[in-house]
Amino acid sequence: MADNNGVYKFGIAPGVGVNKEDLLDQIVNVDPWDTPWVSQAPKVACQHVYHQWLLDTLGTVTTAGAIEGADYSYETSTQPAREFNVTMILRQDIGVSETQRAVNSAGFKDAYAYEIQKATKRLAIKLEKAVFAPLTTATGASGTARVMKGFQSFITTNTAFATGGDATHDGQLSSANFNDELERIYRSGGNPEQVYVSPKVKRQVSAFTIPGADAGTPAARNIAAVDKKLISAIDFYDSDFGLIQIVLDRWAPESTNAVTATASATATGGQMFFLQRNMNRLAWLRPMAHQLIGKRGDSVAGIVVGEVTLEVLNEKANGRLLSVNNVSTNTPA
Repeated sequence: MADNNGVYKFGIAPGVGVNKEDLLDQIVNVDPWDTPWVSQAPKVACQHVYHQWLLDTLGTVTTAGAIEGADYSYETSTQPAREFNVTMILRQDIGVSETQRAVNSAGFKDAYAYEIQKATKRLAIKLEKAVFAPLTTATGASGTARVMKGFQSFITTNTAFATGGDATHDGQLSSANFNDELERIYRSGGNPEQVYVSPKVKRQVSAFTIPGADAGTPAARNIAAVDKKLISAIDFYDSDFGLIQIVLDRWAPESTNAVTATASATATGGQMFFLQRNMNRLAWLRPMAHQLIGKRGDSVAGIVVGEVTLEVLNEKANGRLLSVNNVSTNTPA
């Protein structure tokens, strides 16, 4: 055997000489692809790119009684109105050379199958972001895509700003804002079970448990008797209008502000979405699926594609809190 001055040296560079490279047969990807709302949303079928449904109300109900023996007269009634949304095509094109499919790859057996998995995750994220984005309907044209309307455009009745906020300034979230919104929705006929919030807003909701941090919150701490640990996170909010699940959604709109003073908080992006599950559905014209295009020269090509729209059966069952600042006045005691 040669010494350190010979051909076979210790610590020889990878890819040189007779030494094999040490490559872990695994691909590590921590990019988030969780989609809390899309994953649990009820799914139905639609049959046209212009998807419609009917809305109605009971009209005004009074306390007046009927007069004995009175003649018949027509009562004023309401007529159902049509609501609509348009389908949006979600598509990811993929292609892999035949050479790449033939070589001995690390982390997967077939590069093309691996790309199908990535494309499916990317489109799920796109759909989650779209339902919470400020999108309005666009019917599309030969050179433009159709766009579906999202929650921000649908939910218009039960909306309010966080304390001190308005259309041009962020406000500070309080438990009073939270409960007022639940009352507002209840009076409209809704019963939301979930509130979707961004990471920053989730921390503010959890801060409702801090003693004296919020005027609408009792100055008490939640202690688990078994392990005697302080519990400051809220995953369910036990309100006067039922048990509300607080859903952490990294794709929910979040403000860009990092200041507490309302006068300086000129961003208005932060929002909270109060949603009643059976009133909000995904209507699929074409379910998400992989379609193999086939050989394209010395490569194989395909697409992952689906066509869907957001169906909000009655927006009065939902609500939004607007202009929620990233920074809370609540600080730990």
